[in-house]
Amino acid sequence: MNIILFGPPGSGKGTQSKFIIDFLNLKLISLGYILRNYSLKNHKIRRLLNSGNLVPNYITTGIVKDYIFNNYTQNGYLFDGFPRNIIQAKSLNFIKIDYVIELYMCNKLILNRLLGRRIHVNSGRIYHVLYNPPHKYGVDDITGEKLVSRDDDTNISVIKKRLSIYYYELIYIRSYYKKLFNKRKIKGYFRINAENNINFVKEKILNILS
Repeated sequence: MNIILFGPPGSGKGTQSKFIIDFLNLKLISLGYILRNYSLKNHKIRRLLNSGNLVPNYITTGIVKDYIFNNYTQNGYLFDGFPRNIIQAKSLNFIKIDYVIELYMCNKLILNRLLGRRIHVNSGRIYHVLYNPPHKYGVDDITGEKLVSRDDDTNISVIKKRLSIYYYELIYIRSYYKKLFNKRKIKGYFRINAENNINFVKEKILNILS
């Protein structure tokens, strides 16, 4: 089974992804996590991420395809944060997508979530100071290493730019997958309100997939 999970920054994709891959034993492809690792060595990608701009399609599609070919699994993949536009969506035509799940929430709550988000850099584990705090303040539950805030999570103007780009592309990508659903080329397209409790959203997603 291959699943696409997308939503605006801060909508809980990373948290819900962990529930899904544990439930279905899928291989996770988190574009944000992959790009952040690339950005440690690539200054161009780092500048794009920190400014709120999208990384060029030829880079993202190449990275994702390489990852799939180098991490083959019979169980399938969960795509977290990819595709982000039509070009990226069509680049996945070589595999069958079964379900597309869109998380949505209001911008005010998105800002609140992003400003409180903390990340363990090496693993990509995500916490929130209010909604999903670590056991010990400021450190990762597993390694005890320091948690950090992403540069693009602390700049409100950058956050608003990211949201503007996301909503612009959303119109086209939603239309694209709904057409595929109407043609029965994917099994389902679902929109879920991510403003609800994390466990409520989790149960809603897992009920759909089961």
